[in-house]
Amino acid sequence: MAFAGFIMLLVALLEAIALMQAALNELDIERFYFWSLTASVIAGLPIVLW
Repeated sequence: MAFAGFIMLLVALLEAIALMQAALNELDIERFYFWSLTASVIAGLPIVLW
């Protein structure tokens, strides 16, 4: 069960990184900031949930 949760977090992190790339390609700094913040929170969740 916990393994599936970590896989879901990994998928969410990869999606956030893809959206960061899209925002950078469009030079949308506000969206890039939002998605980088989101990716940082997602990346920190396993340590908090452990």
